[in-house]
Amino acid sequence: MNGKRLSKYIILFLYVLFTSLWMMGSVALSDEKSCNVIRVNGTTDWYPVLMYSEEAKIHHGIAIDIVREVFRRLDVAVVDEPALPWKRMLRQLDKGELDLLLGAYWTNERAQIYGYTEPLIKDEVAIFVRKGEEFPLNNLKDLVGLVGLRPMGGSYGENFDHYAKKHLDIHGVKEGGTLDLLLTGRANYAVLSRYDGIADLRKTGNSNRIKDLPWPVASNNVHLMMSRASPCYYLLDDINKVIRDLHKEGFTEQLEARYLQVN
Repeated sequence: MNGKRLSKYIILFLYVLFTSLWMMGSVALSDEKSCNVIRVNGTTDWYPVLMYSEEAKIHHGIAIDIVREVFRRLDVAVVDEPALPWKRMLRQLDKGELDLLLGAYWTNERAQIYGYTEPLIKDEVAIFVRKGEEFPLNNLKDLVGLVGLRPMGGSYGENFDHYAKKHLDIHGVKEGGTLDLLLTGRANYAVLSRYDGIADLRKTGNSNRIKDLPWPVASNNVHLMMSRASPCYYLLDDINKVIRDLHKEGFTEQLEARYLQVN
């Protein structure tokens, strides 16, 4: 075989090799940028944002209703994962084992780790007290010197959390037991999302024993929190666009009216 013919074969071989490698890279990139299914999870007892039915083994509430509509429009199947403790869900989010956490307040610390969507709704945080033991509340300073309770592991927004850590005596309680513990007299007040606390009082028949004080200690936007390791993370801008569209269309307002029975 002469030199010219050999050169032709070498050039042809290199062309085929590089074309194959380029196509393999394109396929890999396409796979990496594909999101056909999104795995979601969240808390189990945060009315009306997110609740969990043990019988049906699914979440319900404003957050999951918005998520299902968002991903219906994006043609992505939603997989509602079984209920887990909050800290375990965060670990899964860190590793990309969970794609989306349904309902969280924004904090600077979390924003360094996870992606945040546009706000879904606004959530008021209130102080609950035993009836007959109300006290004036117009400022966070009014809680100084009192003993408080709050659900363990959650956040009530950066401002409240920062002030509470420095100045308030608040004890964490396992999920679902905050108002029950308040009734024992072991604390002066409990901190809860207002509608969540009211729903709990109605469910347990304790509305005549505990009440919420009018002044909100915080008013926070509720977001979805997304794993940066998720194969669906590239959709974050599209997710945000659909959320904005839902707000403009009145979809979110209708959900709030239905869950809160606002006329």
